[in-house]
Amino acid sequence: MEPMPRLIDHEQRREELAEAAWRVIMRHGVGHVSVRMVAAEAGVSAGSLRHVFRTQSELLVFAMQLVINRVRARITAIPPQPTIRQAVETVARELLPLDDERRAEMEVNMALFSAATAEESLRGPRAEAHEALRETCRWMIAQLDNGIDLAPGRDVQLEALRLHAVIDGLAGHLVYEPPTADTSWATSVLSTHLDSLKT
Repeated sequence: MEPMPRLIDHEQRREELAEAAWRVIMRHGVGHVSVRMVAAEAGVSAGSLRHVFRTQSELLVFAMQLVINRVRARITAIPPQPTIRQAVETVARELLPLDDERRAEMEVNMALFSAATAEESLRGPRAEAHEALRETCRWMIAQLDNGIDLAPGRDVQLEALRLHAVIDGLAGHLVYEPPTADTSWATSVLSTHLDSLKT
């Protein structure tokens, strides 16, 4: 029974260090992330950080994976909704940066996605994150294909791709707007798009 607390502490430390990396990325960009800078941000020694993440690449990969894990956890925690249509929109909203927490995740995710072009170690996690969102969009369209919320004859694969594009586009616009900007326009666009699938 003794190893369990140590495992929990280790995982918590990994997340704390990844969150410190997020803050560095948001302030300075991925190119300025270093073991020394992230250690200083987290208030630990560089040696302590290297005990958890052996390389900078390993830290960045985990920072990207943490975004995916947080989104999955929030979606899993969504309580049952009155209708399938409401359930789908609730899931879709979780994929948009509508509050400070999700905005931070999206900013980091976009920065790491861009960095993956030059950083080979990030390409696998980037592909995983992209496919995870695509699969979530497939799931949402499959839920709407219930005889009520998706018009007969709609191409479900195409609609999954369209929904993915809508969510990506909305997320990008929201991140590029000031943090204090009203986000209701984005949820209106999302709701209108989902409603349009019925006709």
